[in-house]
Amino acid sequence: MPQEYLHEIKVFENHQIDLFEKGHVIVSSKVVDSSLNYYGYAHGGYLFTMCDQVAGLTAISTGFDVVTMQSSINYMRAGRLDDSLLIEGVCVHDGRTTKIIEVTISNQHKEAVAKAIFTMYVTGEHKKINHTD
Repeated sequence: MPQEYLHEIKVFENHQIDLFEKGHVIVSSKVVDSSLNYYGYAHGGYLFTMCDQVAGLTAISTGFDVVTMQSSINYMRAGRLDDSLLIEGVCVHDGRTTKIIEVTISNQHKEAVAKAIFTMYVTGEHKKINHTD
């Protein structure tokens, strides 16, 4: 019986990079059935994984590869099936050895769903980068 509560959570099935500028990345996605927890809302792990991925992309947009050192997230509102999410990452500290990235997820009504902050450790220069600017 408890096994029925566990199911695979998929994160980047239907995403799109809308903006990729130095220190600023925006990704859009839609909450689908495989993004939901067993209560029928977007799984917290799904939301966190999107934030972590966008934080990494935002750091890469500054020209460096990174790994996550520390992070925290606040969930403010439930993500619902078919919600269109905007995940925005902004580099608020562009240091030589660390980057601090703020990530906000908002829904189609511009309501905040989650807000996270990531401290990223710089592992080296990124070799391939293409900005839209």
